Amino acid sequence: MQVKQTLSEGLKRSFQITFPAKDIESKVNAQLEKIGQKAKIPGFRPGKVPLPILKQRYHNEAISKTLDACVDVAVKQVVKENDLKPALKPKVELDSFDQGKDLVFSISLEVLPTIGEVKFKDLAFEKYVVDVPEKTIKQVLDNFANRTRETRPLEKLRKTKKGDVAIIDFEGFIEDEPIEGGKGQDHALELGSGSFIPGFEDQLIDQEKGARLDVKVTFPKDYHEKHYANKPAHFEVHLKDIHEVEPAAIDEKLSKKLGFKTVKEMEEGVKASLAKDYNAQAFISTKRHVLDALAERFIFDVPQNMVEIEFENIWNQLCQELGIDQGDAANANAKGKKGSKTFEEAAGQSEEVLRAEYKLIAERRVRLGLLLAEIGNRNNVTVTQQEFINALTARAREFPGQEKQVFDFYRNNESAMASLRAPIFENKVVDFILSEAKVSEKSITPEDLEKLLAKDEEDAEKQILAQVKSEKKPTKKSTKK
Repeated sequence: MQVKQTLSEGLKRSFQITFPAKDIESKVNAQLEKIGQKAKIPGFRPGKVPLPILKQRYHNEAISKTLDACVDVAVKQVVKENDLKPALKPKVELDSFDQGKDLVFSISLEVLPTIGEVKFKDLAFEKYVVDVPEKTIKQVLDNFANRTRETRPLEKLRKTKKGDVAIIDFEGFIEDEPIEGGKGQDHALELGSGSFIPGFEDQLIDQEKGARLDVKVTFPKDYHEKHYANKPAHFEVHLKDIHEVEPAAIDEKLSKKLGFKTVKEMEEGVKASLAKDYNAQAFISTKRHVLDALAERFIFDVPQNMVEIEFENIWNQLCQELGIDQGDAANANAKGKKGSKTFEEAAGQSEEVLRAEYKLIAERRVRLGLLLAEIGNRNNVTVTQQEFINALTARAREFPGQEKQVFDFYRNNESAMASLRAPIFENKVVDFILSEAKVSEKSITPEDLEKLLAKDEEDAEKQILAQVKSEKKPTKKSTKK
């Protein structure tokens, strides 16, 4: 095998590989003999089939396996002898191959960049600590108290009023056609809760037990089922019973329902839970500033094949969110396309500007991903089994009743497991960086945290747009001759 390097430019490497014809012939014959060990041909025992007969029947198969074996050997040798770290699987192209002639093919790849010394001690960040107001704790407890109130049938019959729970059977129609999912029995509806279509609950107030009503409403313009949006409908309703609700109270009874021994323990538990949630949000802001600092300080070339894959992923997600048909994406700026939005209509920007913007985002993500991976590897940052199980359990809880299916999906899908580990690893690397950098704590209210996160998003968008504009500026041509 002869190896000739044909390109070494930035992160790109290319090699031309040549296997002499005589080597290929011997390898093909070896493959044929291997095939002959198991081949079942009438008149011959396995392993005793003459080579000319094997060539007639299995020559193409033997050549295919030989080519695969040659490529595998060549790629491994090129990577080892040149001490390469491929970013992705190398690309192989056949240059020339005919029977009785040399096999010549090319191997092209991009290598991972070399990242130099990485230090953080001179970096400074603010870490936000959220003070949980007493009013917020009370609001949460009030919500718990309202949601866990018990109901009981009226002791003395009367007409319904706001706050009662109406036990109803109902069925909805649009133009006398049943509404999909618009039917229910023994449904407990709190009047005034706003859980049904606007206007529905109002028509059940001041009604007697046993009443049969024809409730007329109009679906909201922004209703999630688009084919029902803004359409008039009517519901046949049977008011089967009227229940009254116990007054909401933050007391020992509520604390026991929520698994606490005392009211004080319940309040402390709610405060700790809120603080955890708020501080997780605050970490998002600090993390963004850490990543911004890394992106500004560590600038290096990144493999464009990795950038392309990342770009395609976020571009497809963007088009899906904007409601743009991918089949029309190449011509999505053309007006008058039936049933298709333009990029201007969906996002207020041209496809060209959006592509440039998301290319920069993709490149930043790849660069930061490589940098964080390198920092983590150098400093022995790992995701423990327990951390992964905790994340998997939290993910499974998002699908009540389907927990086993979620666990099985991740256990049998390596890429899904990697996607679950990645954010844990990333956050742990950021925590490590913060442990090395100068960090000052700053107290902040939940309201200010919300404003801070919104400002971070706004600043990030402005930064990307400014970078897009700066890269589009034409370079000045010299007037000298």
